Amino acid sequence: MPAAVALSACQGFSRPKAGSDAAALQERIAGTVVVKGDETYETWREAMIWQRAKANRRPDMIVQVESAGDVQEAVRFAAANGMKVTTRCGGHSMAACFLRDTGMLIDVSRLDGIAVDKAAKTAVVGPGVFCRGLAERLAEDGLAFPGAHCGTVPISGFLLGGGVGMNTNAWSSGMSVFAVNAVDIVTADGRLLRASAQDNADLFWAARGGGPGLFGVVVKFHLQCFDAPKVIWGATYVFAFDALDEVTRVMDEVVPRLDKDVETLVAIAAAPDVPFGEPPEKRQRIYLDVNAFVASEAEGRRKLTPLLDQPLIARAIERIENRAGNFDRYYSDNEASFPQGHWMGDAVWVDDPQAAMAVLKAHMPECPAPRATPVLLYMGTNPLPDAACSRIARFYLAYYMEWDEPAEEAASRAYCLKVFNALKPVARGSYINEMDQEGRPQDIHECYSPQAWKRLAALRGQWDPKGVFHGFYGES
Repeated sequence: MPAAVALSACQGFSRPKAGSDAAALQERIAGTVVVKGDETYETWREAMIWQRAKANRRPDMIVQVESAGDVQEAVRFAAANGMKVTTRCGGHSMAACFLRDTGMLIDVSRLDGIAVDKAAKTAVVGPGVFCRGLAERLAEDGLAFPGAHCGTVPISGFLLGGGVGMNTNAWSSGMSVFAVNAVDIVTADGRLLRASAQDNADLFWAARGGGPGLFGVVVKFHLQCFDAPKVIWGATYVFAFDALDEVTRVMDEVVPRLDKDVETLVAIAAAPDVPFGEPPEKRQRIYLDVNAFVASEAEGRRKLTPLLDQPLIARAIERIENRAGNFDRYYSDNEASFPQGHWMGDAVWVDDPQAAMAVLKAHMPECPAPRATPVLLYMGTNPLPDAACSRIARFYLAYYMEWDEPAEEAASRAYCLKVFNALKPVARGSYINEMDQEGRPQDIHECYSPQAWKRLAALRGQWDPKGVFHGFYGES
């Protein structure tokens, strides 16, 4: 996989001004330092965010690192100069929670190495590795990992927040982070440590789910891998909007009876030939997508049969059946749903999808975003191992909104906040990686169990007593 191109290599970028603090740091690292006020700063800042909705927050300094040693130097510099630190990799946070108005942003996107041990079924991976790139490399050795559903997401923030990933019900106790065996992490005092169940176990506990509130910079992930499926056998069924209640009932009552390696989701999306402004019953379509991660076509057919035998399937107005897929196709299909636009989203865990979908259905006619897609994914009922990642339910419900012009943002954000406030009575908390941290900072604690939230705060005091790292969005 080719290495990412450093922004400093592009025409127009210059080194920090001689004699400045930034120049002193630049002399000690191989990476690149950019300071607020530099003529290139805004280009760098906007490049930190994957989408066109650019959060209006500006850290004092951006440091793009080239090695773990660079990270250590950057953290030490920040601590010595009273600068709070945040970290980004792919900038895929819907809320761009890594952007703060003070301190240092460390960009780890160029730490993108992969080393695979085929016999042990393990891999050591840099935070800048994209999930698609990881899948391609592992496939060379007949292995797989429960990466993000979108291949352009790097593994770092995805895993640190828990990771709603592919086939997690079968591979990793419901969340991808539970297939992480250890991390190499730079702590607030600039040390590089290995954290695992055996070494620095409390730091490992925090890294498995601490997300944007983690008090350290992870520079390597030690992953447990799995035998790759021979085929991802699947189907997609499209229904008219009036089938939503029945589709949701099938998700609630039938899908949990399928084998664990069958992944099923529902998406509600606009038909391409119906103009914006039409009511949902005319404009929206229901997409039921199912994929079995299996050893053969025959096994895939058998595992999908309980779902495909449902009377609902006969109501499909479009269908793609007997799909013999692979990771490339899986990622290509999912990535097509995320063009380069202005985006925001929010998400909750729910045990009762029918109650949750009723709330969404009531609010959808008010949606101001020209493209808005709720997604309901069955997660399973695996008990979670002891880790900061401590909130999950039978189903994951996310709502993604996309618009075209900056002036449309405020209405979409207000609508999203209204919907998710209405969902609170049927929700069991939220997923830290995709919740609206800007709109609902007071609810961030609900991404964690009360016990985990309390322990995270205690461990932050232990590992970062001087407050080198920013806390969660809305905290200091």
